[in-house]
Formats: sequence, structure tokens, C-alpha cells
Amino acid sequence: MVDTPPARSSDSPCLGHRWLLVFPFVWQACLAPAVNDIAARPFGMPFPMFWQMAGIVLTSVVIAIVFRLDARAGVEAEEADFLDRSLKAEDAGKNDKDGAA
Repeated sequence: MVDTPPARSSDSPCLGHRWLLVFPFVWQACLAPAVNDIAARPFGMPFPMFWQMAGIVLTSVVIAIVFRLDARAGVEAEEADFLDRSLKAEDAGKNDKDGAA
């Protein structure tokens, strides 16, 4: 029998901040075609190359922010609990197979 995840309770962490991870995607996939025709040369490099490098920095900052907000929301404890339950269920499944053989 498979354990079903517990229903989200009112004390579960709010993970709405993970929508911040959409910004790097929009930056790279949606806005990159718009900057291809810009002739500016910041730091002596073509603007699209500068745009991509700035996107890498933006992505790193956004991921760091989401990581910190996840830690503040208590996601690490929730993940540890999930892993503990998964390992217990896996061990129970192995024991059932050993007993049936």
C-alpha cells in the first residue's frame, strides 16, 4: 500500500515565492529575441552576449533568493520528513517481498 501525502494544512509553508523562478525563463527565452538587433556594445561585447551573461547573474540571484525563502518557510524539514516516510515505505516494501519469497 502506498502512503498518500498528507493534505496541505494551514501550517504548511507558503511556496508562492517559487514563481520568482519564472523570471529567468522569461529573460532568456522570451526577451532574448527582442535584444538581437540592439547595436550597443557594453564592455566591448555584442549586446546579445551581454544580455545572456546578465541573465546568468539574474538566474543565480533568483535561485539564491528562492533557496533562502524556502529555508525560511521550513521546506527543509518538510523534505526531511518526506524522505524519512519514503525510506520507511521502501523498507516495508522490501520486507514484504522477503517474507513472501
